Amino acid sequence: MSFASSCLLAILFHATCAEAGDLGRQALPSKMSQTEVETLLLSELSNAFRDGAGHDRIFSLKEELKVLYSAVPKDASGRLGHASVRYMLHRFFAQRNGWVIRGLEPRNDSAISALAPEDITEEEMQNQQKWVPGYLQKFIEEMQGGRDMDLLQLAVLAATLEDIIHKESNQRLQMAFIGLELPFSTLLNETQIRNVLEVYMMIHMLDGDFNLKGREEILASHKAFSAKIPGWGNVQQWMHSLQVEVAPSSTETPLGFTDVSRVVEEVTRNYGKYRDTDCRSLKSALLQMESTKAGRVRLTDFYKEALAGEWEFSETIEYLHALGAVDDSNTSEPYVIVPNYVASRTNCETVSDFYSLCCRNECEGLMATMEKEFQKPMANAEDILERVASLSTQTVNGPRTLAPTLVRRLNSIADANQGQVPLHGRLFAQWMHHAFPRECPYPQLSVDVNPMAKADWVHATGRETAEKTSEELQLIVDGDFSMLPLGEKAREHHNFAENELPWDDTEELLHTAQDSAKDVVTVQAAVPKAPQQSLFDRGMPVFFVLSAAAFGLKLARNTKVSGCRDGSMV
Repeated sequence: MSFASSCLLAILFHATCAEAGDLGRQALPSKMSQTEVETLLLSELSNAFRDGAGHDRIFSLKEELKVLYSAVPKDASGRLGHASVRYMLHRFFAQRNGWVIRGLEPRNDSAISALAPEDITEEEMQNQQKWVPGYLQKFIEEMQGGRDMDLLQLAVLAATLEDIIHKESNQRLQMAFIGLELPFSTLLNETQIRNVLEVYMMIHMLDGDFNLKGREEILASHKAFSAKIPGWGNVQQWMHSLQVEVAPSSTETPLGFTDVSRVVEEVTRNYGKYRDTDCRSLKSALLQMESTKAGRVRLTDFYKEALAGEWEFSETIEYLHALGAVDDSNTSEPYVIVPNYVASRTNCETVSDFYSLCCRNECEGLMATMEKEFQKPMANAEDILERVASLSTQTVNGPRTLAPTLVRRLNSIADANQGQVPLHGRLFAQWMHHAFPRECPYPQLSVDVNPMAKADWVHATGRETAEKTSEELQLIVDGDFSMLPLGEKAREHHNFAENELPWDDTEELLHTAQDSAKDVVTVQAAVPKAPQQSLFDRGMPVFFVLSAAAFGLKLARNTKVSGCRDGSMV
């Protein structure tokens, strides 16, 4: 399904059901509460210390996270600082599932993400629950005496975030059962399984904005989806093939709610991979307009496609700037940066209170290759040059001889860092963009960008819209008389010096300190400190860990009741 379909989907669905009575709005699940979040985290902490499926899952997540953990910067004790935890979790879920978890996004408002729920306004609390990841992180940090995290605790945090997302999916599955007037105890035949899964997917794609109707109205809405939403048939086919793989059914083996819940869990986990087809099509459309500057499309050509093609390339330059998708090094001729735009929030689907579904950053695969090889935060320039020269993508053929400018700039980064290149700094990300301009985003300075969904940006800036009207687009296009080559013909000019990509020498490094002012805001919770070792370090039985956590939470809440904003007792 193309990105342009999402608005049509919502409009069509609500128009179809406009005449139906609102039979089940009261059954809609509420936002995740503080108590629910804590309960899930404590359950995963328990799983980390006892045998069983939960322990195996924590171990599996540790294995998945191990390479990245070994490669990112750590503090003097070899643990992950607050910023590194957020960085790792964001990259992990974005690359594996296409999930951009709210509260972990780069350049996120950390003042919200690190506060306890009681310190957040009602508006912020209801704003897609951005507080959850930061609250969970601070819970673990405070429980172990304010210390940074190790790999086990990172895996526990990742497991909890998955649990929260899967709980939300289960709530939406319940909505599908209720809407189809099926008791949760029903054993479903093939037709019922198909109906439940497809209604679930409609709810998922509408981000839960679903007024529960009677069975007849819901089936009518499903019929409208099938007939008018582009790609809906392909989504159904993919979903049902996944169901056959996860929980096959037959006349002799009908499925119950728990079986369908397992299918829904896999649908949620894998929908981002399925959606990659749209992302590849989007990138292909942009590269057909690529300019003589590699990985860039002239803004005017971008707008021309909005008028003539199937893609809605109509974002204002102000919004594109906020996304970090503009190259305006030539002020008279702005460009849209292809990998930045593809992976930006404008192309994400809002499918959850906890995450958006976004196109995966193709540079992640390249970075993962180097992180697996080097397994440390810094590497020699010579080793990096050799490894990068061997890498291939859909647009770059390796092995290759790297341009002298690339070699010189990487050596310059190493010279400024005692002969080593920081793999997670802005300058190396910029270098990777030059080496792979269509896969690796250009790293804008953090002070220059504030990526948001369109609606959030409009609300934050007070502007009326984030998009140009058709009339505005037409005026821009009519005033363009450029005869520059595009696409394949333009790529013949990419090695010319005058088409070299911009370079900025400003470095930004990932913070390793727990108390980094940029990334941490103190939670108003007075959990007792461990003077030297954490409970995890001492290998304490799980019931001691849980007791300490419960005591800390009780103390924190009593402190809030007594009115001590600084966390002290009275």
